[in-house]
Amino acid sequence: MQGMLTPTRSTVGILDVPLALLAPRRVFQRIEDVAAYGWPLVVLLTAVTLAGWATVETGLVDRQVNQQVEAGIAKLEREQADVVERAALSQMIQDQRKAGEFTRMITRVQMIGAEPVRILACVLLLAALFYGLVALTGKKPEWHTLMTIMVFAGFADLLGSVVRLGMMLHFRRLEVETSLAAALPLLGASGVEPRHLAPLAGMLTAVDPFRLWFWGLVIIGLATTAQLRGWRAWVPCLLLWLSGGGLRAALAAGGGV
Repeated sequence: MQGMLTPTRSTVGILDVPLALLAPRRVFQRIEDVAAYGWPLVVLLTAVTLAGWATVETGLVDRQVNQQVEAGIAKLEREQADVVERAALSQMIQDQRKAGEFTRMITRVQMIGAEPVRILACVLLLAALFYGLVALTGKKPEWHTLMTIMVFAGFADLLGSVVRLGMMLHFRRLEVETSLAAALPLLGASGVEPRHLAPLAGMLTAVDPFRLWFWGLVIIGLATTAQLRGWRAWVPCLLLWLSGGGLRAALAAGGGV
């Protein structure tokens, strides 16, 4: 009787993450519609939070805020020294320093807390979106399967955060790019105004190896688990990838006005 029993398939877990990044089909073909993504999700969010904390600990946030505050104070002294009384100018400088302290605190909170919230929101929203798309095709959508795919793909995003942290430490600056947007300073050096480059920079952030890796894992996961195959898998992923770049371009254009 024991030989006639059907062997239980082992589902995926946190130890499968490295293999999922390098050979995703081998891992995704073992996915079952069970909640196997719990610990991988916890590790993902914890690692992203630690990456944000490490960024704050580099001191680059404080350095950037201090530079902005000193630049603001220098501008006040240039423009207001002969306009207002010395007491009023001292108060304005003090207000500038207080604003800098507030900015420093908000930036630290964003660095540590905003990224894990973004990752969690993306995982949930994408799983819900593809759940609806699978249902529209007439197939049975598997929520746990979709969540597992999105969580495992999220580790590509985590690797991007780690690489950017290494670049920050190497170049001693907070603004670093792993996308084609890093090539835009070459256009700026040729005389193109920065405000005209901002929308293009936002769009070029989509051409990032880690974002492409993320969407590649999602497409492979959808196809391997038979949730969506062929154009039904890559067309929505392509549209979402492009819309992300378009949104960042719009935000950059709005900030550059």
